[in-house]
Amino acid sequence: MSGTTTAFCTSAKAELMQGAHCLAAQVTPTGDTHSNQTIDTLSSIAGIIVGMGIAGAGIPAGAVVSQMLGAASVQSSLAATTTVATDALTISGDVIAMALVKGSPTGTYGAATTNYADLTGNSDEVASGGGYTTGGFAWTAANLTGIATSGTTAYGQESVSPSWTSASFTTVGGVVYNQAARFADVADRSLTVEDFGGSQTVTAGTFTATLPANSSTTALLRAD
Repeated sequence: MSGTTTAFCTSAKAELMQGAHCLAAQVTPTGDTHSNQTIDTLSSIAGIIVGMGIAGAGIPAGAVVSQMLGAASVQSSLAATTTVATDALTISGDVIAMALVKGSPTGTYGAATTNYADLTGNSDEVASGGGYTTGGFAWTAANLTGIATSGTTAYGQESVSPSWTSASFTTVGGVVYNQAARFADVADRSLTVEDFGGSQTVTAGTFTATLPANSSTTALLRAD
């Protein structure tokens, strides 16, 4: 039966166990860069994990943390082009997005959905125009709240609800996927499918997919 069912995608569960997706919250320490791959004298390494993207003065685009070197230093996958003392760094996880499923889709979306392409392959994404752009709403890396735990449950999601302004469309749900992944083989891989409880129509207005409370019982991503 076509349509959407709220689910944590089975493929994503396996990929998270393999460390393929990076859902870590963004951190902004300072550190010293050199004309090599070492970043040291970091003000803090809290929240930094291997694979997170690095941005800063003289750090090439696409650089990621490739190794933790000690209590106050990391190795970048790409060498900095300049030496900067107390460089303001931004170290971030992957970019996550939500693409909307059109009203009356032909495909079925739920736990078995593995890729954003599953949606586009069936021509089931909301059409571009009318306030919607192909690919959907992309959260900034700063929107990731990181992963928390409560009891035996780990959970997390973004800090803002995706919205579309000047919108005119009908949707029945959304596919949350990894739009800009640190590993190419999980780019555009799905994380969750969210069912909106039936057709939702907006006409020349703002459509907001309101996120649930970020808790161990309601967050978009929960592992018990």
